[in-house]
Amino acid sequence: MFNRSLRKPRLSSLVLAAAGAAMAGSAAAADLTISAGLPKVHFWVGQYMEPFANAVEAATPIRFKRFYAGELVAVGRELDALKGGTIDVAAPLLAPYHEGRFALSDVTQLPTYNTSAVSVTKAFQKLLDSPVKIKGDKSFYQYEIADKGIRVWPLGATAPYVISTTGKVLQSPAELKGLPLRAGSAMHTIVLQQLGATPVTMPASQAYEALSRGTVNGLVLSVADWKSYSFQDLIKYTVTGVSIGHWESYLATTEDQWNKLPADQRQTWDRIARETALKNAEGIDRQDVEVREAAEKKGSKFVPITSLSADMQTFIAKASANTWIQWIEQTEKKGQPGKATAKLWASLVQAEGGKVPDGVAEYLAK
Repeated sequence: MFNRSLRKPRLSSLVLAAAGAAMAGSAAAADLTISAGLPKVHFWVGQYMEPFANAVEAATPIRFKRFYAGELVAVGRELDALKGGTIDVAAPLLAPYHEGRFALSDVTQLPTYNTSAVSVTKAFQKLLDSPVKIKGDKSFYQYEIADKGIRVWPLGATAPYVISTTGKVLQSPAELKGLPLRAGSAMHTIVLQQLGATPVTMPASQAYEALSRGTVNGLVLSVADWKSYSFQDLIKYTVTGVSIGHWESYLATTEDQWNKLPADQRQTWDRIARETALKNAEGIDRQDVEVREAAEKKGSKFVPITSLSADMQTFIAKASANTWIQWIEQTEKKGQPGKATAKLWASLVQAEGGKVPDGVAEYLAK
């Protein structure tokens, strides 16, 4: 009797411990709604959102309910949807489409030389991690991101944005004057104005029809992006070797949702997000080459800037430098630390092997 009475409490304790462990495991699991405003074919969805979600699900109890192509949240509405609880994760949160709300994130769209998707992705991750103060006691991340109540990671940056036309050859500054070209952002508008062209702002999804009808004679876009919109059938001339910037955007969740996850899951998520960004960038750089080769077989010409006249090279370099200056001064007038951000960005780009236009370093040093 004595021995049996001892065994009962021990058995009950084991059962209770097992039940407690099961409850703890259940509490550690999370079902999260993840949304993309872009279609699966886009490299930020098929090559980032999907592998990120798959890897996190394989390594943690987290499970994602996935939505694509704006079926739940449209492009430019991601921040409101996150903060309103419609979604738990935006993949991507397209910062340039949130007008005025991510004023400093456009810094990656400033013109550069010798940059790639991989080098810019590395530089952008370093920008987010940098402790350098850009205003008061705030770093870039604290100023641009944390105050919005969200937690973000970079996607793979686009390949270099380039100027392309449906056939118009650009050998002199005069051939750019007044030329209607599609611009996808405020920064592209500045660049095209500096070049003397006429910017026509529209989403890339509307550009095929505009190019077909001759409403615009070309566009500013990365070659890798052509595949998403079938532009390789229309574009016949592209100037390479100078980047009209790179688009970057974010994987994002709210700080509240992030803090609900156990520490080990947060660590795994962070690691996978960073690794996926670099793999995404590597894939984008490969896609840039593949699309270019396919377009060349259809008669499209890619002309290195170094093969253009000295006057044209100087003209484009000056316009690129003036774009940096105009963006900085416009941003500063709005009370944002544009110059400090641009100075930090320039140093990070150069550390990854890129170059900034002549005259930019001198301006930033003033």
